[in-house]
Amino acid sequence: MLDFTFATPSELCKEIAKRIKAQRMRLELSQPELAQRAGVALGTVSGFEKTGKATLETLFRLVVALDLTKELEPLFLQKPTSIKELEQASKPVRQRVSRKRMP
Repeated sequence: MLDFTFATPSELCKEIAKRIKAQRMRLELSQPELAQRAGVALGTVSGFEKTGKATLETLFRLVVALDLTKELEPLFLQKPTSIKELEQASKPVRQRVSRKRMP
């Protein structure tokens, strides 16, 4: 299994495609069946599994079709590492970044 810490973006894409394909195979779905479930073309599924290249929407369609949405929940969560960070996390989140004032 690939260590994501030191992987290049290209390697990450190929690893995700490999894992998507493995899940498809575990569910005993053919590429045409997955394409139909995900609402994408067969060539899209085939190409993604070979190259790891797809749009973000296509990736999410495949994830939903393979019932992997729970796997996305922890994907970019901020994990507090101190009491101060925990307190900050409980405060309301700002919706915008303040403008820098000109001197």
